[in-house]
Amino acid sequence: MYPLVLSHEVVSTFSFWHEGVLQEGIASGKELYSFYKKFDAAQRQEAFSTAVSLSETDIEVCITCLPTEYRVWVSLRKLEQVALCFLSNAQPEEAMLA
Repeated sequence: MYPLVLSHEVVSTFSFWHEGVLQEGIASGKELYSFYKKFDAAQRQEAFSTAVSLSETDIEVCITCLPTEYRVWVSLRKLEQVALCFLSNAQPEEAMLA
C-alpha cells in the first residue's frame, strides 16, 4: 500500500505519551499516526522514499506537506513493528522510539 499524502492543514494534531516521552501525533479519518521524521522541502524524494520503505513492511504511513517541509508519520497501531523493522537502521529524527 502506498503512503497517504495530505496537506498538513487537513489533519488534526495531538500529543500523547509513549514509553515515557511526549510524542506528536495526527489524526486523519479513523487513523491515528505518530511522528516519524521531518524532511526539508528540498528532500522531497528522500521523504517519499522513506515513506514507501515503511509502507512496504505493511506499516500504514502518511506524509504531510507544508511549503517548507515534509513530515512522515506512522500508524499508532504499528509503533512496535516500526521499532523492530528499523532498529538497526537510522533512528527517527526526534524521540519517537526513545
